[in-house]
Amino acid sequence: MTSRRRWKRLAAPVSAAAALVGLLFMGAGCGSESTASPPAQPTAAPASTPTPTPLPSVAGQENLFGSTAAGSGALTIEALPQVPVYFSTCLAGTGDSCSGGSIVYIGSDPGFKEADADDPSVPLFALPPGVTVSLQVIAIDPALSLMFEAGDALTRAGQSITLGTTPGIHADLEWQLLLPANAPFAAGHPVTLKLTTTAGGLADSTEFTEIIRPSTGSPPSE
Repeated sequence: MTSRRRWKRLAAPVSAAAALVGLLFMGAGCGSESTASPPAQPTAAPASTPTPTPLPSVAGQENLFGSTAAGSGALTIEALPQVPVYFSTCLAGTGDSCSGGSIVYIGSDPGFKEADADDPSVPLFALPPGVTVSLQVIAIDPALSLMFEAGDALTRAGQSITLGTTPGIHADLEWQLLLPANAPFAAGHPVTLKLTTTAGGLADSTEFTEIIRPSTGSPPSE
């Protein structure tokens, strides 16, 4: 996944100012015409180019979820705040920079996995058997798609998919970005999600946001 300089205006000594005025009057009495050059026009700054940013790998990491209390409370998740994605394909572009085209970036981690042990310090508790958990989109960047292995895709607000029923929920996916080839690497693409369930005694999770960012380099090996 600026300093400012302050310039001080110095007052010229009176004698120097008087000498300068005298020179100007002498020049005016010569009778010759002088053509002053127009002031130089400022040169437009070159357009900024995308800045590659190598992001920390999240290979093998998961969005672990469970509940806030043993067998009760609300669903909760330890979601990664930043998800790196890597160059996959150039669409309708030319050259190494995919000029004039669009680039598909893909990341395969993290997935969504139920916690298999309790961690009261978070708190995060393993869910009891028979709990069906779904993932709902609250808001999503239009360039982003969540493509799950089962064939489900999340691309717009209001969509929801079932991750599975405990025990053994582990939903892998591809985080996909489709961006113009000149899009800045530093730009983040957020998705806000929520875990939901119909299981008695458990409430839905609070909303959580993950930021997906293009990264340089090759995707880490699994």
